[in-house]
Amino acid sequence: MHIFNIFKVKKEERWLAFVMLAVFVTFNAMVIASHYHVYTMDAHGGFWSIFTKNFRMSGYDCWSWITVSGGRIHFVTSRHPLYLTFLYPLYLLNDWLIQNVGYNFAVYFMAVIIVFSAFYAVLFMYRVFREVMELRRKDARLLTLLLFSFGHVLIPTMVPDHFVVSLMLLSLTLYITGKKMKKGQLLTAWQSLVLTFFTAGMATSNGAKTLLAGLFTNGKKVFTVKFISIGVVLPLLLLLGIQQSQYYLLEVPQQAVVSHIESETLKKNPQKVLEHKKQRDEWQRTHLGQPVGDGVITKLMDVSTPRIPTIVENFFGESIQLHQRSLLMDVSWERPIFVEYNWSVNYIIEAFIVLLFIVGIVFSYKQRFFKMLLAWFACDLTLHLILGFAVTEVYIMTSGWAFIIPISYGYLLRQLSMKWRKVMRVTLIMLTIYLWIYNAGQTFYYLMS
Repeated sequence: MHIFNIFKVKKEERWLAFVMLAVFVTFNAMVIASHYHVYTMDAHGGFWSIFTKNFRMSGYDCWSWITVSGGRIHFVTSRHPLYLTFLYPLYLLNDWLIQNVGYNFAVYFMAVIIVFSAFYAVLFMYRVFREVMELRRKDARLLTLLLFSFGHVLIPTMVPDHFVVSLMLLSLTLYITGKKMKKGQLLTAWQSLVLTFFTAGMATSNGAKTLLAGLFTNGKKVFTVKFISIGVVLPLLLLLGIQQSQYYLLEVPQQAVVSHIESETLKKNPQKVLEHKKQRDEWQRTHLGQPVGDGVITKLMDVSTPRIPTIVENFFGESIQLHQRSLLMDVSWERPIFVEYNWSVNYIIEAFIVLLFIVGIVFSYKQRFFKMLLAWFACDLTLHLILGFAVTEVYIMTSGWAFIIPISYGYLLRQLSMKWRKVMRVTLIMLTIYLWIYNAGQTFYYLMS
């Protein structure tokens, strides 16, 4: 599989790809237009306030806008070691443009990255359905459209965060390893190096999924000195070296500057600073789950947030159907952890989607490719629902696991009789149309209000 052929749009993919491209461009334009004048103004030294005060969408971060605008690093680079690597050159270019044109292009640079990633995520997922699972064209298109109709698969295609980039890389991994399994070929050590480097570089948890993909593709043959050293250890060492270099060259000097600014601000108006901190701490204490401890790992774990409403309202709820109340609000600022739907039909649809997913698992679990997906899904369940990482806003992680749902539907379609296949196809068409109208409509309303 030649690397350049992967990015070539095939004839049968064109109408789906370019219709979705128009959707992604439209929504990204709406996000930018929502606060166009402040997003594009030259505010050297004040970008953090501009973006954090005006951008709020479900807890997704706008740190990339801030980094590309002013070079400030607010995300945790140890969890996203490669993210800064491709943002920083954009900052250098944008900084030059600001100085010479007086206009901030950060939102446009990120929009190009987001739209590019969303576009190829569509293509790679379509190819998984079409080439790996060997579904008919219309079924592959339908299931691709269904996936991107999910609330928090659609939202990452327009927000300046890493999630849709991760989705593109994970779907690429699914496509490559799925084709390998189908042909009875092995994933080479060098292919594992590239996939692990980029997936783990974008989000370290994704690296575990790529390593699992190598295990399921190669079986016991993955345990060779060459594969482990080149395909596993080397990319992790490269990422560690990149992250540490960036940390000491960029983050440490910046932390010193930020600490100085904070201390000066505290001296100028201590009452205001302390009152703001008190209000934020009180909100988080009363509205967010409490961490297990103060350690590096334990502070990320939350066992206090109840899991049943999390599963109903957030994991399978908000992830797929946006709630009408507290629409796209941020749980760190104004959204309650749990929001109920206004309409009973939302719960009926959620129950139907989950029930059909369970049926799909029953029909799919013997497939080696689907066993790999179940292992990936188990990682997400363990990380978020058992350990409690980001459990209070678990829906923003949807794009990292939700593809298992339409894939299970695809295997179910393959094994049904002709009569029941037609029934299911019509049902999925109706479900897809409903979710697109509902979630895209909700998002449009939010951005326009």
